[in-house]
Amino acid sequence: MRTIILTLFITAVSLQAQITTKSADIFEEMESGALTLRIHNAVNGRPVPGAVVVIGSVGEYVTDEEGKLLFPAPPEDGVLTATIAADGYITSAVPIEIMAGTLFFNRISISPVMDIKRVRIVVDWDKKPLDLDAHLVKQGADGYHISYRNMRTLADKSGMLDIDAMRGYGPETITVNEISASSTYEYFIHDYSNAKNSSSAALSESKAMVKVYGEGKLLKVFTVPRKKEGTVWNVFTIERGHIREAGQLRAN
Repeated sequence: MRTIILTLFITAVSLQAQITTKSADIFEEMESGALTLRIHNAVNGRPVPGAVVVIGSVGEYVTDEEGKLLFPAPPEDGVLTATIAADGYITSAVPIEIMAGTLFFNRISISPVMDIKRVRIVVDWDKKPLDLDAHLVKQGADGYHISYRNMRTLADKSGMLDIDAMRGYGPETITVNEISASSTYEYFIHDYSNAKNSSSAALSESKAMVKVYGEGKLLKVFTVPRKKEGTVWNVFTIERGHIREAGQLRAN
């Protein structure tokens, strides 16, 4: 019983910290007129201080100890590229969207440097739904299914769920040592929080972004389709070593 109570307490404290951070960002933006962007470690979720971030033609900025930076709101809405570089991390060029003078989604998780053969898949999202689950399925006789409930770590340690986020925001991250060119893989996101409501649009409204790292670089970025119903987002497949976007939302 004590373990359960302690776990619930830690979860509540962590969730409150996320909410407090989000609220602080909103108030700071209201006072300064600037926009907030936060950079996190994709493997452990911690802030990345000292990251150099070039935001389109707006300027170059450095994150503070909280992994946060402020930049002036551009005069017009649109999509900019945030190029993020930090010691020990893979340089990542990620789209950010300015909508109605605010940053549509202000959290980006980046991957630490890893072996060039490894593939790492990262999903970030907004505060709701609280629990989005990442799944990576390898088909065939030597197949596997990595997720929170199937196989967090493969028996031979060749793949694992690095972090399972259950309080919103992410990151939720899967890393595998190598992708077989002769195998087919499927990666999808399941909205566990709304699993019993197949017509839910919460996943579509989550602002979820998936990044795929491999070959020592950021390979692909996918964003969840908007204004759709469904609790499963089929993000992409890997066939013969090629990443192919799926993009559909569907019921369980």
